[in-house]
Amino acid sequence: MTEETAGTVRPSVDALPGRLAARRRELGLSVADIARRTGLPGTWVSSVESGSTAPSAPALSRLADALETTVDDLLSAPSAGFTHRVPPRPPGQDPGPGRELVEMTDEECQAHLLLQLVGRIAALDGPDPFVLPVNYVMLGRDVIFCTAADSVLARVEGPVLFEVDDIVDAARIGWSVLIRGTAERDSDPTDVPSAAEVPWPADRRDVCIRIRAEHVTGRRVRPRVGEGAG
Repeated sequence: MTEETAGTVRPSVDALPGRLAARRRELGLSVADIARRTGLPGTWVSSVESGSTAPSAPALSRLADALETTVDDLLSAPSAGFTHRVPPRPPGQDPGPGRELVEMTDEECQAHLLLQLVGRIAALDGPDPFVLPVNYVMLGRDVIFCTAADSVLARVEGPVLFEVDDIVDAARIGWSVLIRGTAERDSDPTDVPSAAEVPWPADRRDVCIRIRAEHVTGRRVRPRVGEGAG
């Protein structure tokens, strides 16, 4: 998985909890060991292993690296064997190319927004400014999210910022997209996907908010073009 494709495939994680635990035991590693190798909290690793958390594609890649195997192997049938891979060097010790920050095109920004399920919204005109995470889906260029009627998010309207990002620490790459737009209540039921298609709980659908995108920008960190692997 390269820096250009990391995060572009949503994994099917039905087999993941058992496969993760099996590979960890095969290597004689503890949950704390995996946490240190990935740089992720041990409680998060445990929640993935118990099946209560489904990791994003980049996080799944980090787990595969920590377990010295491949993502495909972690998602394989319980009886399948594991491919052995040499774990990557810790960040900062890799003699590979340097990194550079580049602006993404509008098309790249839109593609990356479709990869994720969680962003952060900042209301600009409210009496008490805040930044909160929110599950979302894209409707064309606009952002849609639903929430409970008593949530602070149900009162969001007017100018807002909406930010989505993803970082792969082990590869020292990442990206960020920022939307500047206007939030308003959306009462059109055809705008909201079915309950099976949205990332928020069924009991958090009282109010739907649409962020009409007015300006979208994005940047990403990639290996410096033209440098060798060293």
